[in-house]
Amino acid sequence: MSSNITKNTAKSMINKSRQRLKEIVKKLKSGAPKTGQDKLVQEYGIEHTKIIGWQNRYFVFEECQSNGPADLIFIKINVEGKLVQFNIDAKGIHPNCKYFPAGKRRPTKKDFEKRNKLYQRIQSISWRVEDKDFTHSVKKKNGSIETKKFTKGFIIFKDANNKDVTRWIKKKH
Repeated sequence: MSSNITKNTAKSMINKSRQRLKEIVKKLKSGAPKTGQDKLVQEYGIEHTKIIGWQNRYFVFEECQSNGPADLIFIKINVEGKLVQFNIDAKGIHPNCKYFPAGKRRPTKKDFEKRNKLYQRIQSISWRVEDKDFTHSVKKKNGSIETKKFTKGFIIFKDANNKDVTRWIKKKH
């Protein structure tokens, strides 16, 4: 039995997620962000996050009930033979958003602060990871248009203190 997901299994799962992601992106990019797309944007974030897990040889488990403490759980055994586990709340930002995403974690509702601390939940934030070499333009309040060039979108992992912990996920354990 393998202590981490096999390369072939990971490759197969990544291909399935990329295919699902293409379907989601096609629906989202057909227009401006609008109400009723929250579920698709959430799925967008989850699919990107799953791909990162498999690329880093984690077993990836999905949430079975809504409003649970984590959308995904990444698990693998490190080189010392110890369990490495991350409980992840995946968030997506609409690919056609009208602002430059800051990549900041959403604050937790007071009702869930204690629960999330116990679970040591981290949050992933995905935006336009499928795109390469693109510009993003935003019309400012004063009427001017600000344009930024990106070589790629981003996915970032933040802890409860809004600290970037992406390197923890991508660390060679």
